[in-house]
Amino acid sequence: MLTTASLDAPIGRLAAEHPELLPVLDRFGLDYCCHGRQTLAEACRNAGADPRAVLKAIDQTPDREPATHAEHDWASASMCELADHIEALHHRKARESFDRLSAIVPRVLSAHADRHPELREVAAVVEQLREEMMDHMVREERVLFPWLRRLERPTAVNVGPPWSVQRPIDCMEHDHASVADALARLRRLTSGYQAPTDACRTYESLLITLRDLDHDTRVHIHKENNILFPAGIRAEKDRAHGGLRSMPAPLGSDN
Repeated sequence: MLTTASLDAPIGRLAAEHPELLPVLDRFGLDYCCHGRQTLAEACRNAGADPRAVLKAIDQTPDREPATHAEHDWASASMCELADHIEALHHRKARESFDRLSAIVPRVLSAHADRHPELREVAAVVEQLREEMMDHMVREERVLFPWLRRLERPTAVNVGPPWSVQRPIDCMEHDHASVADALARLRRLTSGYQAPTDACRTYESLLITLRDLDHDTRVHIHKENNILFPAGIRAEKDRAHGGLRSMPAPLGSDN
């Protein structure tokens, strides 16, 4: 696979250019979404992972097969395509997960909170996360994503506020960091979403839903922080200089 993978490479760029590596990065607990600008070595150090074991796992990962691989090469997509994809897949999945959690959490609290008092904090974190993500997704869909789509169309008139697209992107990345912290709290409170021995099916369903939400949200943030947002910043700079690239370059590119 990546026999030339370097510990000095930004982990976000690695994840963007090689989406087949996401399961490997997840397995070692490496943060490629909110801290994509850190090097692979820094990510290993922060996660307490052995860099040699990580490089070996990367080297043993088969090359992606575009015709059959489930994950599209979003690093080569247009901003319009990627924004549409994020709304249709990740925003939809998040809303469906929170709808499911709103029904499951009260039932699990009622049945298990006396024996597992940590569930009360889980419920509070889930509610905080729901409020943050719902508001965040609406602001992306109504403000930032339309702005990015306009930047990609050479004939479009920028009718956005009189400041750089960097400003709303900074706000979104700040939100992402808060969401990542909430997910980390959920992982700690649930021992990595492991069901206790006395868990009923509803309790197990709660943990499965949280685990799936955690994973999908981290991939969601990665696609925005490491691919879509940098492409938007470059597109704005290109437009200011009278040109426009149609395809984004991944995070850390020298282009």
